[in-house]
Amino acid sequence: MLMSMAPNASVCSSLRLFARFERSFIAAGALVAAAAVVLGCGGAASTPAPAAVPPPPPAGAPEQPPTATATAEIGGLDEREAEASFRASLDSLQQCVQNGVERLEFMGGSIEFAVKVGADRQAASVWAAQSSIGERSTEKCMFEALRSVTWPAPQGGLFGIARNSFEFEPKKGSPTPAVWDAGRVAGVVDHVHGTIAECGSGSLESILVTLYIGEEGQAIAGGAASDEPIDEAQVDCVVDALLAAQYPRPERAPTKVRFRL
Repeated sequence: MLMSMAPNASVCSSLRLFARFERSFIAAGALVAAAAVVLGCGGAASTPAPAAVPPPPPAGAPEQPPTATATAEIGGLDEREAEASFRASLDSLQQCVQNGVERLEFMGGSIEFAVKVGADRQAASVWAAQSSIGERSTEKCMFEALRSVTWPAPQGGLFGIARNSFEFEPKKGSPTPAVWDAGRVAGVVDHVHGTIAECGSGSLESILVTLYIGEEGQAIAGGAASDEPIDEAQVDCVVDALLAAQYPRPERAPTKVRFRL
């Protein structure tokens, strides 16, 4: 049975921005290196030496076709602007957590977001690279919060990837979940693999699942993360299949377990 939190309870002080802002924009190494040369000088700019003029081609020589330049798929993002985008989503992220704790008072953990940003400065895809929250509705609410803000335009590539981590604690006074090793549910997961396979193709085996198990062995709630973006409907399908399964009765409920498919 899902427990709820009093409507006037607050988790605003529990959600905090980690200091480990991922410098994914450094993927555009040449861009950063060039910036270091320009911005690293402390004095007045020196006058550059005139560039050598190449000799003209010999008479009658065929003209060389222009060289095509390939655009990298993943470029960089301005660190400060990306951090500002994350901060602009904090109110919405906190509301997602508040709603989640009302559904599941002992919900807690950490989540690392990955946001793939396009040239239109919108989130082309958002996913949880890591998550121990174990509540899919909260995770998806957070994805929408990150989609609702504007991001810096990618530099040196078609897309840029911003990453950041958040952590929050369960409601004070709520039961602390026991923890199971993944081996405790391995047999059940193997039994459900046929149903999971019907969720579609893709790297479903890379999904990291977190479940809360109740006193009768029923799955109370679940969430998921993946190294790379996977279609959300497929992830929902996987989580739903695992929520419908019956697990061993835990010694103490709720019990939390994490495993890869």
